Amino acid sequence: MKRNRLLPLLLLVVSLACGRNQKTAEAINPPDMATTYAFLLGTYTELPEQGIHLVHYRPGNGGFEVRATASEPSNPSFIIATKNQELAFCVEETSGADGGKVSSFRLSENGFSMINSVSSAGNGPCYLSLDPSEKFLIVGNYSQGNFAVIPVGSDGGLASPIQVIQHEGSSAHPRRQQQPHVHSALFHPTDGRLLIADLGTDEVVVYNVNSANEKPLQAEPHFRLKVAPGAGPRHMVFNESADRLYLVHEITAEIGVYGYEDGELQHQETHSLLREGFEGDVGAAEVRLSPDGKHLYVSNRGDANELVVFGVSSTGLTHLQTVSSEGMAPRNFNLTPDGAYLLVGNQNSNSLLSFKRDAATGKITPTGEVLDIHKPVYINFLP
Repeated sequence: MKRNRLLPLLLLVVSLACGRNQKTAEAINPPDMATTYAFLLGTYTELPEQGIHLVHYRPGNGGFEVRATASEPSNPSFIIATKNQELAFCVEETSGADGGKVSSFRLSENGFSMINSVSSAGNGPCYLSLDPSEKFLIVGNYSQGNFAVIPVGSDGGLASPIQVIQHEGSSAHPRRQQQPHVHSALFHPTDGRLLIADLGTDEVVVYNVNSANEKPLQAEPHFRLKVAPGAGPRHMVFNESADRLYLVHEITAEIGVYGYEDGELQHQETHSLLREGFEGDVGAAEVRLSPDGKHLYVSNRGDANELVVFGVSSTGLTHLQTVSSEGMAPRNFNLTPDGAYLLVGNQNSNSLLSFKRDAATGKITPTGEVLDIHKPVYINFLP
């Protein structure tokens, strides 16, 4: 049963520097941005006071501080914001007769104000992507194996899905790949095409997009990339020039490198995330590029619980470091916009903590600053 969501927002006092006449971005992000980072945190929920959070991180000056919480959504495991930081959208990773949900919130110096929720058109929504025009959201429904297009109104309100595209097929893993499992959605930075990673079918599917159309996606795929059987495509990121895609292979705990040209992908190389001689369960999760594009970071869960660092060059990836995530199940992590710190959420140990990043070497070192918080699973910085 869905727990009662008619509870008031937990609003914490905001600094006097964030006056009512300041812009939203200035209110959410304090003036001392060199030492203060603001981010949205998605979690799994079990109690009414849990939900999505606005958090500040001040390295060496108080560490983490939860500034506001919205407790309406159930299992808001993925959250993003608009470019002007006035709106935030989260999934509600639930299942049932009506499937999961996508919810919209207004952001201000007081935290979150809910606008509305709509169906995600499938069970287990796990990923959101806002198109470059910010006219619509793509929501990936993991359990359903489909994804939906949800219009965003001028007031930030969401309309019911206008397109739902269902994947079909299976792959090699007998338990995890019996059916499609859409796990991420990524717009190409320059040509605007949409890439969908499907863990269940071992594919990355590329779709043409025209945001001016009433139904912006061309339902017939432009291109299908079949990755190695049993790999399990999960999250992905483009390099700055947008001609190289880094794709997490969740099931085999690898990072795959793929060239991109004219909407088509070609495999270049694959690197294992495992230490030599490792035995145990694995589950590769997140991938991020440093702001300077020189280093790539990947997380691995299961019995590994590690962060892996690679150097990036024109010839490929070079392994630089493997370190403990300092917790259990590092499902998500992110780099601060300036690349100075890496924050990781350890889902199963209820901890979010920071690492200091060396810009020259790319290597990371734990700072010892930790936020104890229930099942942190997604970090979205507000630049």
